[in-house]
Amino acid sequence: MLGSGLVARLDRWAADLRSDDAAAAKARERWLLVQAEESSTFAGVLVDLAEQTATVVIEGRAGRRHRGVIVAVAQDFCALRTTHGREVLLSYQGVASVRPERRSTAPTGDRALHLEASLDEALATLAESRPRVLVMTLAGASGLAGELRSVGRDVLTLRLDGEPPAPTYVAVNAIAEVSLVDG
Repeated sequence: MLGSGLVARLDRWAADLRSDDAAAAKARERWLLVQAEESSTFAGVLVDLAEQTATVVIEGRAGRRHRGVIVAVAQDFCALRTTHGREVLLSYQGVASVRPERRSTAPTGDRALHLEASLDEALATLAESRPRVLVMTLAGASGLAGELRSVGRDVLTLRLDGEPPAPTYVAVNAIAEVSLVDG
């Protein structure tokens, strides 16, 4: 009799310890999540979403909206592959919001960047192959379409479509997004 009462008390004590340990673990997990959220950055959230290969909707300037998967995250821009296969470079200053299309693991945003490059560096690399692009600026809804000719320290040079083709110069810090245009 004495032994069974002792065993019952030990069982209750062990159950209480497990319950206390579970509560402490849950509190620790919550504290770590709060710490991660408080140290989050916009780029860090984008890294989380990119790693999840989550389809996102990015709301940009002048009501432009893109749906796709984030394929790269850099210092001041991200690259998105749209559901139609177009590649778009979006400067952070040109992005109003990013929303995962479906329920996903909540991004904490306390992540480090994968790509240590800036928008002007990425555009300079692209300019080597002289692609056709559509450049949207922070100034308005109409874009500039043409051939990306070169990128200087703070200026992008386009040869606009039309007759005759006209050179146009865009301040890099005024760029909201650059879409690569087929053909």
